[in-house]
Amino acid sequence: MSLYTVGVSALDVAQNALNLIGNNLANANTPGYHEQVMDLTESYPTQIGNISVGSGVQIADTRRLIDNPLETAITNQTFALADTTAQLNTLQQVQTNLSPSSGSIGDAIEQFFNDVNRLATNPSDTTQRTVVLDDAQNLAATFNSLSTSLTQIQNGLDTQLNNSITDINSLAQRIAQLNDEIANATVNGATPNDLLDQRGQLINQLAGEINVQVVPANLNQVNVLAGGTPLVVGNQNQKLQYSLASGNQGQVTAAGSTTPLIVTGGQVGGMLAVRNQSLQEVQTQLNTLAGAIAQQVDEVQATGLGLSGPATILSGTRGVNNVNVPLDKAGLAFPLQAGTLYVSVTNLSTGARTLTPVNINPTTQSLNDVAAALSAVPNIQAVVDPQKGTLQVLAQPGYAFDFAGRLPSAPNTSGYTGTATPQVGGQYTGTSNDTYTFQVIGSGTVGVTPNLQLQVKDSSGNSLALLNIGQGYSPGTPLPAAKGVTVQLASGTVNNGDTFSTPVIAQPDTAGLLTALGLGTFFTGSTASDLAVQPALLNNPNLLAASRNGDSGDNSNLTRLAALQTQPILANGTQTLTQGYNAIVGSVATQVQALTTQQTSQQALAQQLQTQQQEISGVDTNEELVQLMNYQQAFQTASEYIGTVNTTLQSLFLLVQPSIA
Repeated sequence: MSLYTVGVSALDVAQNALNLIGNNLANANTPGYHEQVMDLTESYPTQIGNISVGSGVQIADTRRLIDNPLETAITNQTFALADTTAQLNTLQQVQTNLSPSSGSIGDAIEQFFNDVNRLATNPSDTTQRTVVLDDAQNLAATFNSLSTSLTQIQNGLDTQLNNSITDINSLAQRIAQLNDEIANATVNGATPNDLLDQRGQLINQLAGEINVQVVPANLNQVNVLAGGTPLVVGNQNQKLQYSLASGNQGQVTAAGSTTPLIVTGGQVGGMLAVRNQSLQEVQTQLNTLAGAIAQQVDEVQATGLGLSGPATILSGTRGVNNVNVPLDKAGLAFPLQAGTLYVSVTNLSTGARTLTPVNINPTTQSLNDVAAALSAVPNIQAVVDPQKGTLQVLAQPGYAFDFAGRLPSAPNTSGYTGTATPQVGGQYTGTSNDTYTFQVIGSGTVGVTPNLQLQVKDSSGNSLALLNIGQGYSPGTPLPAAKGVTVQLASGTVNNGDTFSTPVIAQPDTAGLLTALGLGTFFTGSTASDLAVQPALLNNPNLLAASRNGDSGDNSNLTRLAALQTQPILANGTQTLTQGYNAIVGSVATQVQALTTQQTSQQALAQQLQTQQQEISGVDTNEELVQLMNYQQAFQTASEYIGTVNTTLQSLFLLVQPSIA
């Protein structure tokens, strides 16, 4: 054994230790770096006879200071926090759009109904009519703008998701390459600590994009699963892709596959969750609100009368996708139900008015069938546009029509034999459709015969009124029958048991046909993105239906319209329109608050884990400097030892040299 061996081993260890300490100091602030330490052991001793003589020191291992369970916890926390942050950032954008500093949908709804109430005080005020229509345009534009903003947010998420998938594929490729380099180094007996740190840092970056699971493999390699599918196996990586599936659902799949990955974490998981769920829920709720406003306002408008009275032509603005299939399968924006549409037709020269019921059954009738049924009403014709899938209704020359459900000018007198002509008038104020029957009690001359009476009954046989038409009654004077309806008899005779009847209509379109087809409605469109005011109304504000009976100054239809503001229309009849909008805003605000709390908690936990990691794996520069001094002294000591050995051997050589001579 050479006397120099022990000293050289000490020098070699000290030099390597100094290099290692220098590397630790150089990477003290490098993300993902773990402090490296050397484990020293005695060199294998030399046996001289029965004596075991030490041969110095050697490096047993150079290892990273790492706590693997802690590293796993950090990785998991990384993709959980990234998930929450991605959702929060997007929903904060949605919240800002829903509740701008001014001009929200809630404000527009309130302004519209406030001005409808003002118009109701003077329904013929053309200026105020224009104000109401301007309000409606602003309301529709606000819906359109918000819908566009939500679509832009969604499109932005699609772009970000595509970019994230590109980053994931790049990270997976680099991890696979490092796996290969690590395996080669391990096979050659090296400890590739720096490569392991680089790979760990890349895995954490990957966790920020998508939920990952890391599985140790041979030769210090790892396999990485993402979204439940192998992403990295050894030195091979699987590419991912982003696409849109049915229902406008974003999905991540393995390249060449259509099976979506189960992505529940990272930026990708968060963006997918908010895109496919939260954002679409808001858009759906917004469309529901816009549709409810259109449907309710349209129903009132279509069953009322403007200043110009009944129409001679109406063109539908909402079409079907097939004019020959039953309406419930024809793709209408607003669903129909079996019901009745009451059509009033007026002879413009005489003022005589008829009221004809048209039965509607969407399960059996197509648009062509409905057109035929309407054309069967005397003096009107309905025409289908097969290209647009719309319906147009026209009156014959000299006639006009409406759907206000007005009383016919002449009652049904098929059971009446007297000479005193009956008339029914007024405006029905009931809430359900009915038929009033008027029965004469006694025989004689109207206004002359004592105890001559007229009994009023509803369709259930309930007596509503008993009116005197005998002595003391002035023929031709209207008498109150019930719920706004009046009756009068001209001079003449009546016979006991004679009857006449009239329909009284509160809901002229129980099927919802007018709204579904856009006939005489207030709005076009049915969703937040396409809601708009009918061009005909904008061109002629006098078409705004203020009246139900056509009388000058009648505001009954405007009163119906204004009442929508406080009616519980949404959420199964539990929310008003304004409450429905506030519920959308409140739901998003609740989600933002919950995610903010969750993010704060996750950030605190992440910081705690990072602190624990630094305590274990971080480089303490003060400790490293102490170690630097120690190994510097060890290097100097080993050098002095070698120098002493050299001097001693030279002295021995000089002492031995004379005796040799």
